[in-house]
Amino acid sequence: MLDKLKRRFDKRRLVLIAALALVALYVGWRTGGFQDQQPKQKPCVEGRNEIKDQDGKVVQVTRTTCYETKK
Repeated sequence: MLDKLKRRFDKRRLVLIAALALVALYVGWRTGGFQDQQPKQKPCVEGRNEIKDQDGKVVQVTRTTCYETKK
């Protein structure tokens, strides 16, 4: 049984798998596949938001102001 396992993972096969993994990493890096991996932010929506209680009275008012970001 140990001989089967050794034949299955011989050195040539492991070198081939490692080489293919390195080629995939290189191609991903050169084509820009790893850029912009962070989730995009929701667009800013300016305005006023009122939070009301069960009786309909305004409990809290929040205002949102959007600013341009310089790149």
